[in-house]
Amino acid sequence: MLNNVALDVVIGLVFIFLLYSLFATVVSEIIATALGLRARNLMESVGQMLEDEKDRSKLEKVIDSLRLMKKPDGDFVKKFYQLPEIKKLKNTGFSSLPSVMRSGSFSRAIYQKLFGAGFIDKDSIEAKIMEGGDILSPETKIYVLNLWKDSYGDIEKFKASLEHWFDRTMEQCTEWYKRKIQVVLLILGFVMAWCFNADTIGIIHKLSTDKKAREEMVTMATAYIQNNKNIPITPTNGCDSCDSVSVKSFNQKLDSLLKIKSQLDKDIAKANSLLGSGSWLPDSVMVLKDSATGKRLYIPELDATAALKISKLSNATVNKYYVFSSCDKWHYLFSMFCVHFMGFLITAIAISLGAPFWFDMLNKLIQLRTSVKPDNSNDDNANANNNVSSPKREA
Repeated sequence: MLNNVALDVVIGLVFIFLLYSLFATVVSEIIATALGLRARNLMESVGQMLEDEKDRSKLEKVIDSLRLMKKPDGDFVKKFYQLPEIKKLKNTGFSSLPSVMRSGSFSRAIYQKLFGAGFIDKDSIEAKIMEGGDILSPETKIYVLNLWKDSYGDIEKFKASLEHWFDRTMEQCTEWYKRKIQVVLLILGFVMAWCFNADTIGIIHKLSTDKKAREEMVTMATAYIQNNKNIPITPTNGCDSCDSVSVKSFNQKLDSLLKIKSQLDKDIAKANSLLGSGSWLPDSVMVLKDSATGKRLYIPELDATAALKISKLSNATVNKYYVFSSCDKWHYLFSMFCVHFMGFLITAIAISLGAPFWFDMLNKLIQLRTSVKPDNSNDDNANANNNVSSPKREA
C-alpha cells in the first residue's frame, strides 16, 4: 500500500468534498421536488417555443435564466396548458403542472388545436396555421408554417417535425435546469461550508499536520468506496419524469431523500469530529494554555482567530469556563465568515462540481493508493544475500 502524505491529504479532501456534495445534492433534490422546479422549468421551455422573445439586455437574460421560481405568464403558453391533451398530464401531488411531457403529446396537442380531430383539407392547412389557434405567437406561426412546407404535404412527416422541434428544445431545457441547479449547489455549498466550518485551506492544513486525523479520514474514505459501489443519488435532469405523479409517490421520493440525508448527517458529523468544530459556538468553553507554544487552547476546540474577536475571550483567564450568550454565538458565526471567506468559497465551488465528479475521483484515488506498492527491492536483495550459503573450500 502506498504511504504518501500528499496522496492521503488529497484523498481526505476529496472525501470531504464528496460528502458535502452529496448533502447539497440531496437538499437541492428536496427543494426541487417540494417546489416543483422541474414542472416550472418545463413550462418555461414550452413558453420559449410558443411565445415571441421579448427585447431584453444581456444582463436581464442572464438574471432571468437563473430565476428558480419562474413561471411563464404569456397568454399562448397558458392557453396551451389548458388543452385537453396537456391538462391530463397534470400532477395530483404538490405541483399541479406536469413535470414531464412527451414529444407525442406536444405534437398531438398542437395538431388537434390547429386542425381539429376530423377530416383535414390540405389546402386550408396553411391558413389554419397562420390563424394559430390562439396558442401560437406570430413568430411561432411562421416557424410552424415552415415546418409544414418542409414536410411537402406529408402530415405524418409534419407531426414528426413538431416532435423533433420539441425534443431539441427539451435538450436545451435540461441544460437550463442544470445551470440553475449548479447555482443552487454553489449557494448551498457556501452556506454548508460556513455552518460546518469546511474551509478547504484549513482542512488541507489539518490533514497535513495531523497524522491521526489523516489516517482516519483515509480509512473512512476507503470504507465508503467499498460499501458504495455506486453513488447513492445523482442530480436528475430538468425535463425527466422524475417528479411525483401522485401524492403517494411524492411522499415516497421525499422519504427516500430524507433517509439519505440522515445517513449523510452522520458521516459529516464523524468527519467534522476529526477536523474540528463548526461555526457555531458551544454553550460554554474552557480556556487552556499550550505549554510549548504559549498559545491559548479551547475545549471544545474553537477557531482561535474568530474566538479572539469575542470580547470575553480576548482577555480570557486560563483554566476558566466561559458561558456564551446568543449574541456571542452570532458574533462568532459572522467572524468565521470574515476569517475563512476564501476557504469557504473554494469549498462551495468544489461542491458545485457535483457529487458524481468527486465520487469518480475518490474511486480512482483509492484504487491508486491500494494498487501501488512500495519498492521493497532493496530489502529483497538484502534477504537474498543473507540466505546465500558460503562457498566450500577444497582441502
